[in-house]
Amino acid sequence: MKIILLKPNALQSLTILILLFFSVNIHAQTVRTNVNTDSISIGDTFRYSLIIQQDQEYQKIEFPDTTSFPPSVELIDRQQFKLSEFSDSLIYNLQYFGNEDLNLPGLPVTFYSEEDTLQLRTDPVLLFFKSVVAEGDTTLKPMKPNFAFSRPWWPWILAGSLLAAFLIWWYKFRKEPEKADNEPKIEIEPFYNPIEELEKSLHRINKESDLAETKNFKLFYSEMGDAIRTYFEELYKIPALESTSTELLRYLDAYGVDDTMAEKTRVVLRKADLVKFAKFTPTLEDAWKTFDHAIEFMERAKLADSTRISRLKAKYEEQFKPKPSEQKAED
Repeated sequence: MKIILLKPNALQSLTILILLFFSVNIHAQTVRTNVNTDSISIGDTFRYSLIIQQDQEYQKIEFPDTTSFPPSVELIDRQQFKLSEFSDSLIYNLQYFGNEDLNLPGLPVTFYSEEDTLQLRTDPVLLFFKSVVAEGDTTLKPMKPNFAFSRPWWPWILAGSLLAAFLIWWYKFRKEPEKADNEPKIEIEPFYNPIEELEKSLHRINKESDLAETKNFKLFYSEMGDAIRTYFEELYKIPALESTSTELLRYLDAYGVDDTMAEKTRVVLRKADLVKFAKFTPTLEDAWKTFDHAIEFMERAKLADSTRISRLKAKYEEQFKPKPSEQKAED
């Protein structure tokens, strides 16, 4: 039997080679990120890509979900591509709704196998916010002086004449009150049904909006969003018309509004904000697709809020019913 003795330097070199071999196997899985832009403005869409290289097949690879992204980023869709047996990629199409630099933190990617579970994190990505205000334009235009209006005297004369006429009528020409039997009955206004008013508003928007000719998308989206805001204002007593879209969505969550209604509201208001504030010009197809979301909101509200509306109607009609003492007097 032949025995080979290694020198200390040879042993050290062999140990280093073994460690390097296992280190390469352990870290053979890599996750790279790629973004198609380095700056962003409100309403901009961008692509965030993950590219995975692996040295073996895994039972499952778990990619980051929508909760991993900051709240100012909204997921439009995502696409997965199997590049090869040991290469995979996932592309997120995202839309930004903030007004500051966007910092995408390291996101987890988990590899599952029969023997072990491995988790890697992507590199953080920083996108600089790009303002739509012209750079260097910090000057403010001076305010124009207030216009001095002369005080009119005729309203005082008109008010004095009306007061004199009322006094003459009161002292000389007023008649004795008629008997109770001859008093006209008070007309009761019909119950204001929020869901019926919403349906009338959406029907009017659909009938009167000629987008193909006018291209007035801003008015179209504003009226559609205001119809939904008025519904929440009247039925839930939420200050919807004076709240921003983000504030209204928080109200809906706090008031426990139906999830489908809240989601349809979010879609319509987000699109309306893009058109009104980000100068986004939609297509005719996108505009009517958003209108379909408003119709779906109305149909869901008919089911989810029917009990609430019935209670409000019963409470409204209750105040006009005669009291027991009045009923006895009539009998």
